[in-house]
Amino acid sequence: MIQNKTTAITFAVLTFIVGSILLVNVIFYLFGYPISSFTEHQQYVFFAILISAVLASMVYGRGSKQRATRVREILEESLGVNVNEKDIYKILHTVEQVPPFVVNKYVSLNINAVEEFDDRIYKYKKVLNKDDLSNIRKIVETPVEELQTLLDKLYLETKMEQFKILAGPDAKPLIEINLLELKRALFDEISLPT
Repeated sequence: MIQNKTTAITFAVLTFIVGSILLVNVIFYLFGYPISSFTEHQQYVFFAILISAVLASMVYGRGSKQRATRVREILEESLGVNVNEKDIYKILHTVEQVPPFVVNKYVSLNINAVEEFDDRIYKYKKVLNKDDLSNIRKIVETPVEELQTLLDKLYLETKMEQFKILAGPDAKPLIEINLLELKRALFDEISLPT
């Protein structure tokens, strides 16, 4: 993994540029098209750019170790929750895959995301040990205001817009309903919102 975030970004940009150029050239060579005809064969150019973006994303992801380490430290300091870096890395990667406009939509519509993933949660619950459940319970029993302060810290550390949106006051009802649903799904607790 690339330890330095700036280096990871630089390598990702270079991977995207060089990858796009090389892939376009290889595709056009294989199909026997002159490079000057790229406007007529835009689908191949788009395909090359798409593949290059995926490669750049993979390269950038290698620089996320530093970010995952810092997020783990923040969680441990703020909530006393100990999560390994590999899991944090996976969580951050998953959050990155959700575009900010989708998070905004969930906030504005107050969508119950836990309900949407009930089946997966029940399957996942079976593989959780007591420590995992204890850590999750600490999180779901933390007051929403504290969680939003934590989300703001995570935004400042990661610059992930998704955390900033969830730290905002409009997201409070969304977080409340999803925490209640998570308690129901994982701990068989039914409680009415206050």
